[in-house]
Amino acid sequence: MLNFKENYNAAKKERDARTDANSLWQRLEGTKLNDAQVSFLTNCMTENLNHARHAENERLTFNSIFLALVAGALAFADAFTAQISFFIYLALTLAGFLSMLLTARWNNTFSRHIYYAQCCYKMVHKELFGDRPDKGEDEDKDNDNDIDKSQWVKSEKPEKAENEKAEDVEKHWESIENLNEVPMYCFKIHSPIAYTSLGKAMYKVRTRVLYNSFYWLIQILLISCTALKLWEMLA
Repeated sequence: MLNFKENYNAAKKERDARTDANSLWQRLEGTKLNDAQVSFLTNCMTENLNHARHAENERLTFNSIFLALVAGALAFADAFTAQISFFIYLALTLAGFLSMLLTARWNNTFSRHIYYAQCCYKMVHKELFGDRPDKGEDEDKDNDNDIDKSQWVKSEKPEKAENEKAEDVEKHWESIENLNEVPMYCFKIHSPIAYTSLGKAMYKVRTRVLYNSFYWLIQILLISCTALKLWEMLA
């Protein structure tokens, strides 16, 4: 059985590695940045965040319009003849697949702009504030307001803390790769707090997966309506 998530993560990791190897931030890594370079990276980060927000707004606006058209068509399609209703449902079904492709592109655009913004932020963050100094276990226990990642997970899941892997820790921490503290800009939103095990399992689903699932539900409905009208025409 194909593991789509594993294939996606592998492809994303390969693309990010290729981007990093040929990037400006890779060339500037470890060097002292001057004021002009810090300003340049800050502007690049801001522009990437603005474009990410623009792509997100485009996706939301387009999806809202499309769903309004689908709702209107479902309400009035049966008022026409079977042939006209069939072509309406068929057109909406094709438009639904195009909408899924557009949504996938907007999701990719959003992810890439956020990735570039993160890379710019990390360089500016380290230049302005440096790396967070390592803290001893005693200091971590005494200071509740300054807690490292492993301690945070222990407070969240004490019975499983000893078996947590590094990648699992990152899933519960609003941090970004290669930055050992939480950034001032929340690039990765933590999942909503759940009160039940079912809620925790449901909240783990990513937003893009929810978008695709919702679109598939609409597509199944449109395909069913199209098939029923075709059956009615041929009967």
